[in-house]
Amino acid sequence: MTSGKNIDADVVIIGSGVAGAITACRLAERGVKNIVVLEAGPRIDRAATVQNFMKSPYADASSGYPNTAHAPRPDWNTENAGSSIVMTGPVATKTEYLRVVGGTTWHWGGSTPRLHPADFALRKNYGVGHDWPFGYDTLAPYYNEAEKELGVAGDSTFDDGSPRDMPFPMPPIPLSFCDKQIAKGLPDVKFFSRPVARASVPYRGRSQCEGFGSCMPVCPSGAQYTAADHVAQAEKLGVRVIENARVDRIVADGSVKYVEAKRPDGSTITVRGKIFVLAANGMETPRLLLMSAGESHVSGIANRSGQVGRNFMDHPTLIFRLLMPKPVWPGRGPVTIMASHDFRDGAFRKQRPGWIISTENRSGISDISRSLIAQGVEPPALDAAIRDRTSREINILASTEQLPDPQNGITLDWSKRDSAGQPVMRHYYSIGDYEQNGLDHIRRDFANYAKTLGAELGDTFGPLPIHHQMGMTRMGDDAKTSVTDHFGRCHDHANLFIAGASLFPSSSCVNPTLTIAALALRTADEIMRQLKP
Repeated sequence: MTSGKNIDADVVIIGSGVAGAITACRLAERGVKNIVVLEAGPRIDRAATVQNFMKSPYADASSGYPNTAHAPRPDWNTENAGSSIVMTGPVATKTEYLRVVGGTTWHWGGSTPRLHPADFALRKNYGVGHDWPFGYDTLAPYYNEAEKELGVAGDSTFDDGSPRDMPFPMPPIPLSFCDKQIAKGLPDVKFFSRPVARASVPYRGRSQCEGFGSCMPVCPSGAQYTAADHVAQAEKLGVRVIENARVDRIVADGSVKYVEAKRPDGSTITVRGKIFVLAANGMETPRLLLMSAGESHVSGIANRSGQVGRNFMDHPTLIFRLLMPKPVWPGRGPVTIMASHDFRDGAFRKQRPGWIISTENRSGISDISRSLIAQGVEPPALDAAIRDRTSREINILASTEQLPDPQNGITLDWSKRDSAGQPVMRHYYSIGDYEQNGLDHIRRDFANYAKTLGAELGDTFGPLPIHHQMGMTRMGDDAKTSVTDHFGRCHDHANLFIAGASLFPSSSCVNPTLTIAALALRTADEIMRQLKP
């Protein structure tokens, strides 16, 4: 093995996704001088990624991005013997994420709603789930800041149930023609231009959205936010970002002493610090804590409660395919623009989950072409059929919240290793009766929506997980039932903080990224207080 080196820092951050990058920026802006960010994967280039995706034979969100032997990620397109996750349980999540500088925000959809106030007190209000250790009002000022940091475009006049005391940084993305036809056809559902971290006007060096429609897997123009924006900002402020530095071990007694990282050439880096922030993502964060088990922490770092790797949540989603009676021309503009939050809260949450509707603004030409060819349709009828179907076929998504279940989560299989030599995660996932009650209700509603629209209801897909990895290091006031306190500081190690969606005690039914950013800003402020002599 190549000899290693030692690095000393005031703050050591593991992971350069939205949580890690925002934390680094905030601390550097507040005057912390010696910050080191360790990222397991490589740096990537936007233009090269666009080209890689165009050349890829696959069309999933991760195609075109590197999947290195040094920092492998799930890849469901290949029979990869070095796969880092084995699916167990009745539902296969096939979760996706990236291990690159900037993290998974390279290929996200950009949606940035706030949680509803009731989401913070699910058990108190409805007798189910698990409550957060604080309420909406505590996070509200950080939501304001997070919207500025990510550059969120939204409709400040629309009340979606989440109170706000300042307008969005940018005006909303205009609805597409397709969205307008759906909204017109369903007048009893209140649709709006959903908040997105996408530039509707030029913003902080990002150009106005040009409507390429490929936000997932990659925004070609850079109009959509990625955490690489904050990485670049942090480096200008003096933060040291070390790519291809995969952390394999956290070493602690009462407090964390150092972390060990490995480079692709086999060399090692030992990084010591005063404060450590684990922001590796919803899967890799609990994995690293469990991997760091030793004589003094036999069940893993920060795991006195036994909750590390448990209570995994996603947003079970149904995709409804409808054939509209007239052309609506989906696929013009960003991949998703319009949503409805009408159904995310109410007394019904005692028996079934809240849920949201979102329209998918894609042209399904690939799936439509394959389907027609499989049916035996041939040219010239094939060409006409493709034109007709692509002009009228739409997908509408319904995503539900999920209750925390201690069975859902990861354990480590030390008998199997991935290409980096790390133990493989065994990921158990199921959907309970609570969620199934909601999914059954949604199916009935959508049968009625199809009739109202005069549309033919085709295939329904799901329930499918949508890669929102939440809950496996949840926060709380009780060290017996949670991993961290309400600032993300580990109960077991006062100098170790966790940032990211694994902190969520409950999932809500909306996308988690804005809340991740808001929590990271709040955690950074607490780190500043702790660093003061």
